[in-house]
Amino acid sequence: MKILIVDDEPVIRKGVMKLLENSHIAITEMREARNGEEALLAIAESKPDLIVTDIEMNVMDGLDLIERIREMHADIELIVLTGHADFHYVQRALRHQVADYLLKPITQESLNQVLSKTLLKDPAKWTSLMDFDSIRAMTGIVGALARDVMGEHERESREHLGQWFGFCADKGYSWTELKRIMGHFELLFRSELYLLLKGYPKAQAAEELRVAGSVDEMRANWEQYLDALIASISDKRSPRNKRVVDEAVRFIEARYGDKELNLQAIAANAKVSPAYMSKMFREVMAKPITQYLNDYRLEKASAFLLAQTDAKIAAVADACGFNDYPYFSKVFKKHYGVSPLEYKEKH
Repeated sequence: MKILIVDDEPVIRKGVMKLLENSHIAITEMREARNGEEALLAIAESKPDLIVTDIEMNVMDGLDLIERIREMHADIELIVLTGHADFHYVQRALRHQVADYLLKPITQESLNQVLSKTLLKDPAKWTSLMDFDSIRAMTGIVGALARDVMGEHERESREHLGQWFGFCADKGYSWTELKRIMGHFELLFRSELYLLLKGYPKAQAAEELRVAGSVDEMRANWEQYLDALIASISDKRSPRNKRVVDEAVRFIEARYGDKELNLQAIAANAKVSPAYMSKMFREVMAKPITQYLNDYRLEKASAFLLAQTDAKIAAVADACGFNDYPYFSKVFKKHYGVSPLEYKEKH
């Protein structure tokens, strides 16, 4: 990924660059500019994939820069830097399809989270060479692998990984193409896992994934990597907590279409109190159980929309456990950035 940082303060630029270097994304080029005019020159020389820009700058400020960029490049992702005092500028920036914003002072956690959300918003943007079926398969398996790691499901993680390598084999990708595709795969997986964990486990270095001379060696490296991630997470959890959450996840996957499914029902199935279930689920899965249920339903709904092109959106919402279409449409758009109809038409 090529990134351009635009800010008139050298300390801020260097700070953002350092945070980006420590993030979980693979960066092929990182440039800097002091203002909008310098940024436009840099864009003309080497078009970046992502621009992180301050709003208030001399010569040409961030808002004017964003407007100029959108006139020429609709596909460049934009993240704005702002202080609390100039928050009203962010609203104007968002109208020009800015991906997100960062409040100063910027932290590693806030930057990583914004990067992950930006990358996962539209995986197709980062996966040139791949057709739509491949992108859909990859995003589905990446999500499943992240849940496998969170749930410490080693066997399932190997099955999902095997499905992915089998899919790539059926597609007939060459060794060179597969190495490039696995770079995209790694980027999306690490972003997905980071959003779930709100951090990243200390395990095998990601660079070791790329040291492979064959498909079998690459797959073995990935298996070791996933095992190391699971072991790192497992070290921090108690066996009983894991059992309770495993049971909750299985119940959700089996009953997500039931509109009566809620915390009380999930806790009763696992034979624990709702308070205990809520506490343990948040501790193990790094998100509230209600959010996990909602996200899982949305994931299933998005898959249905793509797989069953003639299905009514209201019927999909009903099948995935949503009580009414307006609410489904609202939460779907908040999660994916587009309405269910736009999502269906876009893909």
